[in-house]
Amino acid sequence: MPEKIIIVTGFGPFAGHEERNASWEAVKLLPDVFHFRKDAYQLRKYQVPVIYKDVDRILPQIWNQKPDLVVHVGVNGTINTINLEHFSYTFGYSKPDFAQHYLPSDKITLSGKHANDKECAMLKTNLNVERLVKELNLETNVECCCSTNVGNYLCGYIYVKSLDVNQDRTLFVHVPKVNEPYTSEQTMTTIYNVIGKCLEQLASEQKLS
Repeated sequence: MPEKIIIVTGFGPFAGHEERNASWEAVKLLPDVFHFRKDAYQLRKYQVPVIYKDVDRILPQIWNQKPDLVVHVGVNGTINTINLEHFSYTFGYSKPDFAQHYLPSDKITLSGKHANDKECAMLKTNLNVERLVKELNLETNVECCCSTNVGNYLCGYIYVKSLDVNQDRTLFVHVPKVNEPYTSEQTMTTIYNVIGKCLEQLASEQKLS
């Protein structure tokens, strides 16, 4: 029987977050096993450098494992909620990464399922973000929100690249800075709950093996 795998990524340091990145501070606290119904999923965590070429290197390693779910987590220093992102754009990536490297073009060339769609401007997760947020807010004291602002930096870059592989099994979550207002433990617990809600959706749609 194939392994049941969930992969969660957080980012490393970058400008304004040199000492710690709230996304990785929370992700690294997640357990190594996630129990869902009668199954035990391996929960594999990756810290991704805020560098375009490292995203390009790590994503194939992630998807080659055939995970049931991939959740990317990033920090947004301007929010005080946990934001679940609907979609990501394929254009507007004109900023240098943390290594001061630029992409060859601000328009991303898709190479996965949408490789032949030259006019594709955005990719959207097939997970029901509104339902996820509604259920999370009923069950937790941490405020979650739907968002359409993943941005055009590494967060948007990793999201659109993963959505190009599998829109059914990909989600991006933005978290605030540590203790503004949530501790890393609170943020980790919310990410844990997000994973469970995603698995419930996938199971209800017969998308889990």
